[in-house]
Amino acid sequence: MALRLVCTAILLCASEMWAAAVNGYVLNPLTDERIPGVEVAFYIRQDEKVSEVLRKEADAEGRFSFAGPFLQDGLRFALSASYQSIPYFSSTFEVGAQQQIILEVYEKTDDDSGIHIGSHHLFLSLRESTIECIQLLQVHNDQQRTFVGSGSGQERRVTEFALPPGLFNLQSHSGFMHQVGPDRFFDNQPLPPGPSQLSFSFNLDAREFDGDYLHQTIYPTERLEVFLDPASIEVGAPFVDQGTVDLHGRQYRRVALENLAPGQQVTIPLPLSPSLRWSLKWAALAGILLVVGAALTLSQDRAYTPSLQERRQRRQYLLAELARLDDTHADQPQDPNYLEQRKHLMQEAVALTRALEK
Repeated sequence: MALRLVCTAILLCASEMWAAAVNGYVLNPLTDERIPGVEVAFYIRQDEKVSEVLRKEADAEGRFSFAGPFLQDGLRFALSASYQSIPYFSSTFEVGAQQQIILEVYEKTDDDSGIHIGSHHLFLSLRESTIECIQLLQVHNDQQRTFVGSGSGQERRVTEFALPPGLFNLQSHSGFMHQVGPDRFFDNQPLPPGPSQLSFSFNLDAREFDGDYLHQTIYPTERLEVFLDPASIEVGAPFVDQGTVDLHGRQYRRVALENLAPGQQVTIPLPLSPSLRWSLKWAALAGILLVVGAALTLSQDRAYTPSLQERRQRRQYLLAELARLDDTHADQPQDPNYLEQRKHLMQEAVALTRALEK
């Protein structure tokens, strides 16, 4: 009798330990068809790193299930489904917070006719010896398939960009950017149907700069917004001056241009006159003093510092929120509440991008 009670207790404990499970299925939402045989990976954060814990194959009906002692209520995790060699990542979930998870996958295409840019934010900051450039984009894929371009892996050519020759310190914050010509670059992140957010940054040598930044579009672009630092820079037609905006303690001149055609080139004057170089030198000195002051403050403050992965996830969230906000207020572009929300989101996104460059 005692042995039976012990066994029952052990079984109950095991049952409670394994009670938490993550279930779901893989689906093509356009055909409403469940996809069998897809590899599904389970990720958790461990020691400030994202680690793959387990990988399973969906069954004949596209279903998958993860269970085990590592699954505890409240554990944050993410999933990915690899279909036709393309990974489709989920958002972050918590164990026990949902009954079933649907992972959406799509057929793929190399046809880029459905690609266009909803909004392209270009930040140009002049320093004494360098020009800092940050680009944040919302890329739309209007097709019902994932645009994968050509090639595979890091060498995959998906979203194309025409960038200035001679750039350096190129960093992609959404995928992997690689160069295929003097002024041709490709991001390797596949684009599923709908909007995707891309971001990257680079520097130019101001000593080799001829005074004009040439921006060339590859895809139809609904709106190009350029943020210029210092804000004293003046840009005329065809740009429309939107005034100055303060982002993360910096003043920018904001100018905009709408409905750019593929292949269209626009010139943005960045005059590096001797007087401007002198003012930039003083601005750089002030920046150094600011950094030293911040370092002294931080040395006395041992508050929690977000990990690199957390900052990247936060930036992706901010870019998605910017896209959602722009779409929601497309018919009310001058709504004060919208402009204020947009300003704060943009401010944090730019600050995170700058921080991730270091």
